[in-house]
Amino acid sequence: MNCIVHPEIAAATSCEACLKPFCQQCLVKIGDHTYCHSCSRQISDQRSQTRADSIPSPGTAFWLGLIPGVGAIYNGEYFKAFVNVMIFGFLISLGNKEGIEGFDTLIHLMTAAFFFYMPLEAYHTARRRWLEARGIAVKPAKSETRQGFWAGIALTVIGILLFGDRLAPGFLGVALKFWPLVLIGFGGYKIWEHFQRKESSEAGQ
Repeated sequence: MNCIVHPEIAAATSCEACLKPFCQQCLVKIGDHTYCHSCSRQISDQRSQTRADSIPSPGTAFWLGLIPGVGAIYNGEYFKAFVNVMIFGFLISLGNKEGIEGFDTLIHLMTAAFFFYMPLEAYHTARRRWLEARGIAVKPAKSETRQGFWAGIALTVIGILLFGDRLAPGFLGVALKFWPLVLIGFGGYKIWEHFQRKESSEAGQ
């Protein structure tokens, strides 16, 4: 029995999909299975389509993101979902706490901003994956390590504030008086980061 593409060459084996005989150069190995070139392309296309269909829908991620943590769970980001729920819950409880007069407006604005941040973040995460699954190049997202670092910082700060207020009632109100230091620290970090990038670019020239 000869290869149906190269009749002058003896067939090595048959394609496991179409069962036609082929020589060695007309066959492709996929895992433990052997297929002809035509069938291997069809199988690869089917697998790619299956992977693409399993990618979260950006629209669904957005609407689910309106429920704290659910959008991140839909995208398979369970730690991020936990962080989102903790931060949102902390802001809600902070807004209802007594002894923080003067910060009500700020806290309510932060709560509203974070509420709308969650579905938008879930949408962009799902959209990036959806595009990547279809072979469309997108701008790289922040590294998971960097996101995990800031999530850890946020949880640590929340834990310290809640624990301190439990040990010494009124601690939270006092701590909030120093919140501008957060802005100063963040601004200083961004300035330092700017000069670090500038030095790196100059060194690379």
